[in-house]
Amino acid sequence: MKLQKGWKLLSSAALAVVLALTGCSQTAAPTQPGTEATTGQTPQDDGGQADMTAMLRLNLKTEPPSLDPPKGFDTTSNEVLNATMEGLARLDKDHKPQPAMAEKWTVSEDGKTYTFTLRDSKWSNGDPVTAQDFEFAFKRILDPNNAFPSAFLAYYIAGAEEYNTGKGNADAVLVKAFDDKTLEVKLNAPAGFFTHILTQPTFFPVNKKVVESNSKWAENASSIVTNGPFKMEDWVHDQSIKIVKNDGYWDKDSVKLAGINWFMVNDENTQYQMYKTGQLDKVSSVPNDMKKQLIDSGEAKVDSDASIYYYRMNTKMPPFNNVNIRKAFALAIDRQSLIDNVVQGKQTRALAHVPYGFPEPAGGDFREKGGDYLKDNDIEQAKELLKKGMEEEGWTTLPLVTMTYNTSDGHKAIAQVLQEMYKKNLGIEIKLESKEWKVFLSDQRARNLQFSRSTIPADYGDPINYLELYVTDHPGNRINYSNKEYDALVEKIRNTADETERFKLMHDAEKIFMDDMPLVPIYFATKIFMDQPNVNGIVRHPVGTTDYKWAEVRKK
Repeated sequence: MKLQKGWKLLSSAALAVVLALTGCSQTAAPTQPGTEATTGQTPQDDGGQADMTAMLRLNLKTEPPSLDPPKGFDTTSNEVLNATMEGLARLDKDHKPQPAMAEKWTVSEDGKTYTFTLRDSKWSNGDPVTAQDFEFAFKRILDPNNAFPSAFLAYYIAGAEEYNTGKGNADAVLVKAFDDKTLEVKLNAPAGFFTHILTQPTFFPVNKKVVESNSKWAENASSIVTNGPFKMEDWVHDQSIKIVKNDGYWDKDSVKLAGINWFMVNDENTQYQMYKTGQLDKVSSVPNDMKKQLIDSGEAKVDSDASIYYYRMNTKMPPFNNVNIRKAFALAIDRQSLIDNVVQGKQTRALAHVPYGFPEPAGGDFREKGGDYLKDNDIEQAKELLKKGMEEEGWTTLPLVTMTYNTSDGHKAIAQVLQEMYKKNLGIEIKLESKEWKVFLSDQRARNLQFSRSTIPADYGDPINYLELYVTDHPGNRINYSNKEYDALVEKIRNTADETERFKLMHDAEKIFMDDMPLVPIYFATKIFMDQPNVNGIVRHPVGTTDYKWAEVRKK
């Protein structure tokens, strides 16, 4: 049962139609419906050669919170960082980690010691990139005084967690530069996905001399020093960023662009008009009321993405301190109706936490094997759980709930429909609140938000990435969730070498987490994008940041 194509998101009459729908759910497929397993590249355009003088014109939407690699732990910052900096490894066009700043590496027989040999390469200021820069950068990630939100990604390194949590010191972190070209990293336990982790911007090097001499080095174009395919030329805060080809980059011959111009236009309709009039070469989202039409016509493309869209419930803020009330909120929404009529991007209903896209050791997909942990649109059960939770707390009236999202037409539309679903299905009045991205992210990380939106893409290719986020006091745990049994199980997973056993333990951990239900999973996401016909070679990774290293603008 579906609504007409012309359904308008913000129309109150249409909202009533959506909320009247019941029984539209369907079983989730093992892969994202309607998506293709691609290399992430734009289809080849055989007409014309690459215009080496072209600037790729993109929309960043908003100001990046930080261009200091371990601090800018968000999709906006990472998009710029991935173009201007590079770590030991980089994902190739087939999404596999390949040597980058490291020319090669070896792994010990026990899988715990990695030895990297660096290339001859230079920073944008002319300094050589050294193994000492990497040692400094890795230990800087973990310095508790920096309180970087991405520090947990380095916990696989021996001594890392102890240093970051104040129980150790930098000298005990087993990262060592033996000379300018040789870096050794020792792990607590074998981790076959470690080189994939190293492609994440958190692990990009920083110029030791520059960082130590200027604490604000990453705040302006004039002071940023980078080592990637492009280098910073101009940054007008809250307006634009301009980067140009870095002729000192080791693989400069693979770069076919003169540079990239990013605008910061946080309005879907304006962005779309800029694309249609040729002012933008690519967009990564489209207006909601046009999405289905653009996808059906083939103008907008859909690709797979290992990520989840959900709302976090702060477990220390009433009413979400009560597990039954949390479960009621998770059960009381119609995800399929939301996908079909609001999101419209061939997403899959999220009835668990870990998305599709992570292969099991014996074959198959982690999500497919794990199955679902809740029912979609189970209104009667939701009402019973809400009543039970309120009785447990002694409430006759539910405490005020504020649903917070970062400013975006798409997030606003989803929040409005969820607001109406909760009112219709549970009789709950919810307040909506919009915050600018940088403020929203800061407040959420500080655990100040009661009920807040998130999109969590995988940082690396393993399900543990999603499970580790909710260990007690983890920096990614922005809702004060705590379960000692869960914490112990995640720690056991981290130190289990046998992959079959490790995956079994990860399924056990997800079950504990979903039984506690500290979030409202909504859908497993897809990438929706449009590229101009003469744009080629943009690589969209299902797990990882969009890469412009190989992008081309063809001569017309």
